[in-house]
Amino acid sequence: MRRTRLGLDNLLADPGPVAGKRFGLITNPSGVTSEGVPAWRALSAIPGAKLVRLFGPEHGVDGGAIYMEAVGNAVHPPTGLPSVSLYGSTRESLQPRREDLEDLDALVFDVADVGARYYTYIWTMMLAMEACARARVRFIVCDRPNPIGGQAEGAPQEEGYLSFVGMHPIPVRHGMTAGEMARLLAEEKSLDVDLAVSPVTGWARDTDLSKTGIPWVSPSPNIPTPATALVYPGMCLLEGTNLSEARGTTRPFEMFGAPWLPAERFADALSALELPGVSFVPVHFRPMFDKHAGETCGGAMMSVTDRRAFRSLEAGMRVVEAARRLDPQRFAWRTEPYEFDPRPAIDLLTGSPRYRELVDRGDDLAAEIARHDAGARAFLPRREPHLSYPDRKPAAVAFVGGHESGKTTLIVELVPWLKAMGVTVGTVKHTSKDAEDDVPGKDSHRHANSGASVSAFVTPERTTARRFGPEADIEELLAREFSDCDLVLIEGFKSLPVPKIEITRERASRPRIDGVLARVSDRPAEDGIPTHAFGDVHSIVATVLRLAGLDRGRKGKA
Repeated sequence: MRRTRLGLDNLLADPGPVAGKRFGLITNPSGVTSEGVPAWRALSAIPGAKLVRLFGPEHGVDGGAIYMEAVGNAVHPPTGLPSVSLYGSTRESLQPRREDLEDLDALVFDVADVGARYYTYIWTMMLAMEACARARVRFIVCDRPNPIGGQAEGAPQEEGYLSFVGMHPIPVRHGMTAGEMARLLAEEKSLDVDLAVSPVTGWARDTDLSKTGIPWVSPSPNIPTPATALVYPGMCLLEGTNLSEARGTTRPFEMFGAPWLPAERFADALSALELPGVSFVPVHFRPMFDKHAGETCGGAMMSVTDRRAFRSLEAGMRVVEAARRLDPQRFAWRTEPYEFDPRPAIDLLTGSPRYRELVDRGDDLAAEIARHDAGARAFLPRREPHLSYPDRKPAAVAFVGGHESGKTTLIVELVPWLKAMGVTVGTVKHTSKDAEDDVPGKDSHRHANSGASVSAFVTPERTTARRFGPEADIEELLAREFSDCDLVLIEGFKSLPVPKIEITRERASRPRIDGVLARVSDRPAEDGIPTHAFGDVHSIVATVLRLAGLDRGRKGKA
């Protein structure tokens, strides 16, 4: 497994952005190096730079305050540095004051986000960026992986429903890192800020956090695990109701219920919806604090069975709907102020009053869910210019075409070019017929034909493993054999769901291929598909990187 390097790791390796500067740090316990060293300790050791002040988002620098608990300014015991709270008792406390920044050259942000609009850390980041723009202080984001991947869910909120759980219109689940979001916010809000992002390396949007080697430190008290983070974008909707989201238990947001809910009927109603990628079982739990503290609640526990298929927001919307239908008399929306805002919390969370009104009328949610899906899709072109990381690792591009079209020759020519650019490349050759790949009579050939399920041939220069049986699933093959690669060039697999480049020649056969995104040909362009000549290697390489999403990390950084 090749370890992922965090933005903090890369800033420590190349401290140029803070060299010779007095700087502050916005952080909490989740701000650690990939070896688990706290950001404040690691950054304090940079020669020629001086950490002079800490800033804490919601929950504080030490991360101990409960949600929506005001935190005061203090002294950080391990360092003796002043610790400025960016989550006090007033809305004005959410942003650094001019006097907090006047003796700083830079302000560093290193806090783990969970990829949900409601999670307040990116809005602390945005408010700090605005303050730095006014004070002419450099703002540096130490980037971190988005623990729930790159999917987008939920329509951006309406302009009248911006709040501290969404200060700029973005989807509920945005699929971006903090560094990418900082670039989007700087551009869309026209912030004249000296922004630098120290990037993550060795990570893609579909990488399971457990595969990165990065330690998980809870970014807030009720997000104890990555599994909690995955369900949070939908299950946080319960904060806008009188349902318990199981704060005060060991499984917050994964369990939910209320003293008046019949657990079996509730879980059965949710299971009957057949929501993708998730299952439900009835549970009873007793929160030790927060809603219904000390009372036994009937409810359900969700278990995500397919991360790719799971739709957290839709699941959360359906959970609230099902609870209200079971007991509309005792179900209620939250009426207390929520994150400094007196409006209904559920409207702030969903971005409009539509959802609440539909649930109250008992109407079908299908159209509202479709609206949220459409809003998330419309966001993708907005975020694309600001993305820095590929969607998958390894990325894959398929070269498809007829016999003797030149697929192999082109792939073999491209590999050295890509390697020279620092890309770790793998290749796959697929054929529809079995073929011998060894020399008959050699010991390695005899091993392979012995009946063994797997036969390996190992030399000081190479290792070859042959697996015998049905054709390998390409996704399993990529995950098993190519995990250290940035990019895999695949020859064949015409129906594979990866970006495809068609290879055509005048003399070669030309089977019908759907989903072609680019073409290499000895003929002129014949339609709207980008077409390159065989000799135009620079353009072909650029297209391969673009289709793989690997051009993102090569764009100029803000």
